[in-house]
Amino acid sequence: MKYLRNALLILAILPMSGCGLGDMILFSCLFMGNADHCYQAAAVQNADPYGCEKVSGKGFQGSNPPRDKCYLMIAENTGDYDACSHIKGGMMSYTQEECVSGAAVANDDPEGCKRLKGEDFKSCKEQFGSSITSDKLKGINDEVEAAKSAAGANPDDKDAQDNLKKLLAKQKDYFDFAPDSTKGEFFKSSREALMSEVDDEDVKSEISREFVDFRSKNPGMTMNDQLKKMEEIRDRQMTAKSLDEQANAIMDDLKSTASDFATNTLDDLYGEDAKAYQEKLAEKSREFLIEHGGDRIKRGIENLEYLKEKYDKASEQYEKISEQIDKLKKVYDEVSSVYKKVDEINKLVAEGKLDVKKAKVLHGAIFLGKGLEYATEYVPVFGSTASKITKGVMDATVKFATKRAERTTAIDKCIDDPEHCDPNNISAY
Repeated sequence: MKYLRNALLILAILPMSGCGLGDMILFSCLFMGNADHCYQAAAVQNADPYGCEKVSGKGFQGSNPPRDKCYLMIAENTGDYDACSHIKGGMMSYTQEECVSGAAVANDDPEGCKRLKGEDFKSCKEQFGSSITSDKLKGINDEVEAAKSAAGANPDDKDAQDNLKKLLAKQKDYFDFAPDSTKGEFFKSSREALMSEVDDEDVKSEISREFVDFRSKNPGMTMNDQLKKMEEIRDRQMTAKSLDEQANAIMDDLKSTASDFATNTLDDLYGEDAKAYQEKLAEKSREFLIEHGGDRIKRGIENLEYLKEKYDKASEQYEKISEQIDKLKKVYDEVSSVYKKVDEINKLVAEGKLDVKKAKVLHGAIFLGKGLEYATEYVPVFGSTASKITKGVMDATVKFATKRAERTTAIDKCIDDPEHCDPNNISAY
């Protein structure tokens, strides 16, 4: 009783002296009959493999399971594989290999399994793999991307470079160790997340078709590389769709302008005031150049040229985009000439070489020139990119476009020889 009172008194004093829990447990072991589990708990608490030596293994013959378990628990708690080397093993006890495997799984360290060989490695790999989930695969990918950003931001930061190297190795092991079912679940969820931003079914179909074709030609790619390729294809196809919509909108603008000339004569709008007419047409041609073609077409061509280089020259998509670019270039050339031709006619009117009536017809013919023909023939890359122009307007544009050749020739003749200009064969309407 006296020893117990003294022990309790000392236990009360120890925390005030700065001693840790492990030391307190170790001290209490002095007052226990069978102290093996007490010594085991103290050693584990202190992460002290040498403390395990106090575990006698009383009651066991030829092995010491409590002591070996002491080493195993320290290894699992700390990731210190050296603790496993103290295990002796034997009947009813643990092996060093079990210790290494347990520490690897407990510390989420696939590299630990690589310390083992043969069936021991296979067993560790399977045990570790069973702990990997789809969320874990996503998590390690996120960690790698964050580490890439950190390492890229400061190439001289050795810690950042080392961390990236370590995470890349861990990422590879995760995907090597994960069961096929887990990897399948991860790939499916990642693919769905990538495609969630795509609303257009035609674009989805193109992404799927291109990705399947690519994967069949590159069977050895890792799952992450496949997902990166899918993301690249998705972004490219979404850009193509956006440019397709823009190009189609430009074509619709050209058709709408033609419709304006077909339904509203310039006589109705501006009367016989030559000066007012000239000013309005100069303004209209500038607006047409800026708002209905010009810079927008040029930017579209540049974007498509950049996009085209992402595809193989023998691919169907490369051919489609090339055709789209050719059509836009033709329209751009014609749109760019609109302002110049309108200005030339305005100057002839100002010089008294051409009357307003003839000028109005010529102006109408200019706005219904080659660009209208190309706009009418324009076919979007995606079937879902539909024109907003009605069938009636389309029929009118076709009619106007068929007169393009004779109009162009007659306009050029009028500009060259205004005194003999005959606008009767250049009907703008």
